[in-house]
Amino acid sequence: WMELTLHLPIGDWYRYDLQYWGLDYPPLTAYHSYLCGLASHYLVGPESVELDKSRAYEDVTHKSFMRGTVLVFDVLLYFTAVWKISQRLHFQNVSEWLWTVVLALAQPAIILIDHGHFQYNTISLGLALWSFHFMTLEQNDNNRSAKFSGCVYGSILFCGALNFKQMSLYYAPAVFAYLLGRCASVPSFQGRVGRFCLLGITVIVTFAVLWWPFALHSPQDTLDTEISEGPFDWILHIVRRLFPFERGLFEGKVSNIWCALSTKPFSIRRRIPQDLQPMLALLLTLVLIIPPCVALFSAGQRTNKSHVAGNKGETENGLRMILWGSTSTSLAFFLASFQVHEKSIMMALSPLSLIVADSPMFISWFSLVAVWTLWPLLQVDRLQVAYVTCTAIFVSLLFLYGRPVDAVARNIAGSETQMIRDLFNGSISLSVVLSLSSLFLMTLLHMLEIYIEVPTRLPDLFPVLWSILGCGFFVIAWSYSCLVLLRDFFSASKVNSESRSNPYR
Repeated sequence: WMELTLHLPIGDWYRYDLQYWGLDYPPLTAYHSYLCGLASHYLVGPESVELDKSRAYEDVTHKSFMRGTVLVFDVLLYFTAVWKISQRLHFQNVSEWLWTVVLALAQPAIILIDHGHFQYNTISLGLALWSFHFMTLEQNDNNRSAKFSGCVYGSILFCGALNFKQMSLYYAPAVFAYLLGRCASVPSFQGRVGRFCLLGITVIVTFAVLWWPFALHSPQDTLDTEISEGPFDWILHIVRRLFPFERGLFEGKVSNIWCALSTKPFSIRRRIPQDLQPMLALLLTLVLIIPPCVALFSAGQRTNKSHVAGNKGETENGLRMILWGSTSTSLAFFLASFQVHEKSIMMALSPLSLIVADSPMFISWFSLVAVWTLWPLLQVDRLQVAYVTCTAIFVSLLFLYGRPVDAVARNIAGSETQMIRDLFNGSISLSVVLSLSSLFLMTLLHMLEIYIEVPTRLPDLFPVLWSILGCGFFVIAWSYSCLVLLRDFFSASKVNSESRSNPYR
């Protein structure tokens, strides 16, 4: 991508040699590739980005340069966003603030994908987290337009995330629901419409700035004899590159519903006509995103009341809610949407890792499940040693952090007989049982894969088992995130009801 963006006219970026890793990410990724290619040309040498000839280029200096670019953008966008959000959430507890930063940055799944599998996902994740920060800001200003300006800045940043990785669409329902609630939080109809139109104009202008060059520059006829004449067709071609429905319902052995149900005896992929699969995936995804979107709309509506109350801890509830909500909608997309990749689980993991203090045992468990489900992909990339090392370091940090371990210890204190008795009478929480049993199953599968020879007629036995078990874990995680959001929603509804019935409360 660096070589083609550096040497070809912009109109050919999404058309050149599509059989060999053609560009299939949004425009901001293309611009980023151009900048990295330009830097490589001068810092490493022209041969590192020579068109076509650099494809087999594996110079050690260039590898170091490439990995350095990932780290630089990590620091500039993702690290800073993690630091700022953690600071906001734990402004009264420096220890919790620093531990949140450490655990979020040490997430093995994110490290292995971006620095092992080699991606720039943390750029879009960083832009998304910064957008959440600005959207939920409550400026100490009586001017309503000033208080809403954070939503405008956040919308621009979120458009940036969408235009870097289309996976950021996983957050879009959560963002839309929360911002719609913010628009509805003012009493006047004119104010609501004005806010909605302002956000709409912001999104349109941001997209127009990023996409306009591709509407201005036509492709070269020498590359494609069937190129349509109009700018609309040139843009449409890029959109088709970003959303290749012809690839199928899922990719690899991803831990989602469609992959799990494609095994015998269900074989859903063969039973449902291929042209109906995208629509079925869309419908199920819409069903799964309804609960978090309802809760987030309500959270957005409550922002003015939180600001009037003057409680800083209360005003940060909007930030917590959008982090939980973006996790929930990401899991909904991961489980049910069309054309899901294993690495997409980091979309749910990134915001969730910042609220580890809210539910330390659940989020620690989810972090380990997320990296565990990547094992089949990491094997292909020969990252087995890195997988074990990164996971071991993260588990060590969890023990040093202490809170997840304390939560388990409080539930299972006592003799073995007492533990069994507590399990049946409900003294041990279901979350502890699920966490420990799932960790046992994950470890067991690793051991079985090492010591059991796979039958020749079942070559994908273990990847399929990984997919089915991982899907079950992620369904549990989605359910838990919805429970957290809906608990807040019903709690707020109850308070509002009591306030209306007793205005002097």
